[in-house]
Amino acid sequence: MGWSLPSFILGQPLHWNALLLFGSLLLFGLIGGYIVTKTHWVPRITGYLIVGFILGEGCLNVLTGDVLESLNIFADIAVALVVYQLGRYVDIGWLRREKWLLATVLSASLLCFLFVSTVLKWLGTPPIVAVMAGVFSIASAPAVILVVLRDLRAEGQVTRRLAVMTALNNVVALLAVYMLLPVVVSEKGTSIWTPIGHAIYAIGGSFLLAYVTYRLMMPLARLLGRQRARQFVLVIAVMALATGAAYALNLPVLLTMLAFAIFSKNLDSQFDLMELEFGATNELFIVMLFVAVGASIRLSDLSAIGIAVLALIGARFLAMACGVFMFARVARMNWSQAGLIALGTLPMTEAGVGLMQTLGRLYPHTTAAMMPLLAGCLIVLELGGPIAVQFALLKSGESGRE
Repeated sequence: MGWSLPSFILGQPLHWNALLLFGSLLLFGLIGGYIVTKTHWVPRITGYLIVGFILGEGCLNVLTGDVLESLNIFADIAVALVVYQLGRYVDIGWLRREKWLLATVLSASLLCFLFVSTVLKWLGTPPIVAVMAGVFSIASAPAVILVVLRDLRAEGQVTRRLAVMTALNNVVALLAVYMLLPVVVSEKGTSIWTPIGHAIYAIGGSFLLAYVTYRLMMPLARLLGRQRARQFVLVIAVMALATGAAYALNLPVLLTMLAFAIFSKNLDSQFDLMELEFGATNELFIVMLFVAVGASIRLSDLSAIGIAVLALIGARFLAMACGVFMFARVARMNWSQAGLIALGTLPMTEAGVGLMQTLGRLYPHTTAAMMPLLAGCLIVLELGGPIAVQFALLKSGESGRE
């Protein structure tokens, strides 16, 4: 819909464009984030989600169709930025010393798959949907975790473990999804070799693209020297190229960016690449990301699958808690720290939604069966998850915020 101005000003209807959308949503998101932070336990991203929900299909119906598609471009950039920063927390040398953390991640991932898929099958969910939900439940929401811990300026054992667990959980979930494709794909006329080939291509291609991107970036980093402004532009440019290449090659962007970040952290033995703070740039795209997520929330999605959503969330939290508590003592954590880490892993579905959109282009029938359950989890965990993470980090005593 548009409205016409007099002919001497504009002879055609006035529509939303990228600049109008970007500026308006930044202002609305900024105001929403400011309002909710008046409550001590509520992070600002909850305000962005609420603004998106009010403007989206669930309320005023402003952010829909082409407008929401334009917004998703900014959201994709935000996810790339977030995943890069989170992947930089994964220090292989530190993980060798903290070997029990890797055991925690693997055990929690396995328990998530078993608990969630078993509970959903018991509730009568189709087996393929239950299996896919079990795999997707492994991933934690990277943007929620990173934004909250950066807002609180949190540093310490709980913070570091939560950040690394989130990055590794997403790697495990993405690898597991593609490895299970031959089992769960139910498209008519699709040979068993098609999903097998797709899985090999997606996993191998993502790591290869990430490694090639890293190898191309490092000579430039050495050439430019350790100057923060130049390296900032370099990293942004390389990330944009890698993200665009992943889209063009139909590779999972999240896995590509996580692998790229882990390579850049652990293969740079000469420390040519600086640790960068993305600051205001990060903030711009984070607002757009969570407004876009909020706009996709429709409370009606919960009406038919509310019990299944609650069962999935409960089984997932129990599995994560069991995985963390199982190795808490040998990892030199007390029970309180273990409980707070388990609570901090509550947010999920960001990775799932993006991956479902990628897989949906190839296997629409298979992914369509999963989307209602995933959308229901999005509603509950994107609204409640940030609050849980902020509560956990504040209670841990590791927050640097005054």
